[in-house]
Amino acid sequence: MSKSLKIKICGINDKYCMATALECEVEYIGLVFFKNSPRNVSIDFSKELLKNRNTYSKIVALTVNPDDNLISKIILNIQPDFIQLHGSETPDRCIEIKNKFNIAIIKGIGVKTREDLINSTKKFENHSDILLLDAPSMTLPGGNGSKFNWNILKDYDYKKTWMLAGGLQSNNVQEAIKITNPPAIDISSGVEVEKGIKSPKLIKDFVNICRNI
Repeated sequence: MSKSLKIKICGINDKYCMATALECEVEYIGLVFFKNSPRNVSIDFSKELLKNRNTYSKIVALTVNPDDNLISKIILNIQPDFIQLHGSETPDRCIEIKNKFNIAIIKGIGVKTREDLINSTKKFENHSDILLLDAPSMTLPGGNGSKFNWNILKDYDYKKTWMLAGGLQSNNVQEAIKITNPPAIDISSGVEVEKGIKSPKLIKDFVNICRNI
């Protein structure tokens, strides 16, 4: 069983799925702080979710075009390991947040074509710690369950860590990994029984598949 592929379960919003993600020792656990998302959690509830956090799973606070006040509240109350910026944040805004709050940044970007991939990589590679490559935004900035053409990621050479996201499920993750060979993957809707409601069983099944590839 290999842990070379890092796994992020995003949009955790109940104690049972949090316990499962911790038990599975996924490398990243994402909490969503975006009121328009069905996975949104309050600062107070996120503190409850993180009472039993371990030292292995990194906590990611997902935000969308956040102001400094929100970031301050998140950092003060839950001490995340990463702030994920999943809106229209510019490279300058990414580096501003990174420097002002002394925190690592994951930048989510929508990818549709190879040109998108190349341009976004050039824009953000020096302004973020991890790039998260997702399907282009639809109704929500992320977690829409849509994938993009993984073939544009063949031979993708990025000097930092990157994550593959967008439409991943237990029944397609092996193909996605075979095509793209990512160092890390991100799943949200693919382990849900309905939008915003995750299943501990689906999380376990997904992690087991990934660990045994």
